[in-house]
Amino acid sequence: MKYILCFLRGIDAISVWTGKILRFLILVIGGMLCYEAILRYAFNAPTIWAHELSLHLFGAYAVLGGAYVLLLNEHVRADLIYARLSQRGRTIFDLTCFPIFFMLAAVIFVEGAELAAHSLAARETTLTFLHSPIYPVKVCIPVAAFLLLLQGLAYYIRSLPGLLKERG
Repeated sequence: MKYILCFLRGIDAISVWTGKILRFLILVIGGMLCYEAILRYAFNAPTIWAHELSLHLFGAYAVLGGAYVLLLNEHVRADLIYARLSQRGRTIFDLTCFPIFFMLAAVIFVEGAELAAHSLAARETTLTFLHSPIYPVKVCIPVAAFLLLLQGLAYYIRSLPGLLKERG
């Protein structure tokens, strides 16, 4: 049991650190867009790179944040049903839905890894004037899916004891 708790805390720590890093990444994105807006509208000297790079960073931000959001239990769910359930009912609902979650995350991991491998091997770039590398963002997809799978496993394991509690 001690090892399971250590494993779960390790998964949580990874998600927390990912969330902390991403928290600062959104500030970088905001700073780049402000820089672009100031140059464009105040000095009539727009940049070519700021908008495109901010899109790449936001793509990474959006996918990599999933595990942290799951740790905080902030993912969207069918609250009309979920809110009306007892704690035990919520646990049963979660445990019933998580196999679907695991299958979906596994497909995203496998397909994302294939997509990332092809993109990395080809050193894929965007079709814009800059031809900026797109493969770093595509590599984020399987990494994010793996982190989501880990955090989902932790959530699932923590939900199991809820089945053993008496009905209230």
